[in-house]
Amino acid sequence: MVLVIMVSRFLCEIVALIIFGIWGFQQGKIAGAIGVPLVVAVVWAMLGSPNAPYKLQGVYGSILELLLFSVASYLLYSLGHTYLALLYFIVAIGISILIHFMNI
Repeated sequence: MVLVIMVSRFLCEIVALIIFGIWGFQQGKIAGAIGVPLVVAVVWAMLGSPNAPYKLQGVYGSILELLLFSVASYLLYSLGHTYLALLYFIVAIGISILIHFMNI
């Protein structure tokens, strides 16, 4: 069960980077498609990933997760995919809540 939850969480993170890349491409072509997901990935790697050197704990870590997934959902919504944005938000936040309450 834990493996399924962690794989799902990883897939949500990858999908978020793809969403940021698509949005970045629409804003700034190749530079945006590379730059926006790169910035998000570096921030996540430094502050939110399990092996982050400056990992945010507790409420701050939860706020970072909520911010990452909410912005990705909003960008997907702004790209015209209303139902996918809602579905992505529900799945990503649901998995984050599971991880939090199961202490994974």
